[in-house]
Amino acid sequence: MELIGHLLDEMPRGLEDCRFALVPARRGADVPAVFGWTAPAPLPLLCALLRSWEDRFGARVAAAFGGTLRVSVARPPRERSQADRLALEHLLTTADNIAGDPPSAFPHYAARLVGENEWSFRWDRGAPRPARHPGPDGRTRRAGP
Repeated sequence: MELIGHLLDEMPRGLEDCRFALVPARRGADVPAVFGWTAPAPLPLLCALLRSWEDRFGARVAAAFGGTLRVSVARPPRERSQADRLALEHLLTTADNIAGDPPSAFPHYAARLVGENEWSFRWDRGAPRPARHPGPDGRTRRAGP
C-alpha cells in the first residue's frame, strides 16, 4: 500500500511502537470499532462515515495511531460539488485538524480534497475542549468571555 510506505518515510519517529494487525472486521470501515480504538472521536458516527466513503470513494483505513487516523482513497472526488459534500462530512468527524478552533477554511479544505488520495484526521488526546453554546444567530460559539 502506497500510503503505508509514505507513513513510514514521513514519520520514522513515533512509528517504532506501531504494529501491523489483521483485524477480524467484515468491512475495513469497522476496524476502529472492532479493535477498540480509543481516540476521542465519535466512533459510531466515524465508522458510519467510513462505510459511506468506502462505498463511494474506495476509502480504506490505512493506519490508526494515538489520536490520528489515516485513510487511503482509491477513487477521490473529481468534482468540486463532490468535494464540498465530502468536506462537510469530514467536519462531522470533529477531528481537530479539520473542525478545530479555528476550523480549517471550508472552501480551501474542500478544494484540497479534489483528487486527494490520502485523508488524515487527528483528535488531540487529552487536550481540553472549550465549552460551546449556540449564539443568538444559531452558530456555535465558545462559552465564556
